[in-house]
Amino acid sequence: MFPPILKTKPYEGELNGWLKVAHKLSLDSTHPQHKMAAVIVRGGNVLSLAVNSHSWGRHSEVRAISKVDDVRGATVYVMRANRRISKPCKMCGLILKERGISKAIYINKDGEIEEMKIYADQ
Repeated sequence: MFPPILKTKPYEGELNGWLKVAHKLSLDSTHPQHKMAAVIVRGGNVLSLAVNSHSWGRHSEVRAISKVDDVRGATVYVMRANRRISKPCKMCGLILKERGISKAIYINKDGEIEEMKIYADQ
């Protein structure tokens, strides 16, 4: 038996700042179903950015974090091209926590911008 389909609302507000950058970047994703992007920012500076890629098979958050040695205290902004839920999955959340990312900003299932604290020991 298949799990029930999660009904999600798209974000309908005006995107600004780093979520807007992540959304524009997500449009370039080559993944056929999950066109997503991640932008890692610390102190107002972009440390890394990446998109989901079908050929790489890795999530945008993991691809972005793998490009930088030190991301402690940074924030990751995750956005999906269709403006629907973009919360990092459990695997990505664990990797973000392990590397010291302090929080993630994304679109939740209700179509709202949400902030998730990940790692507080900075």
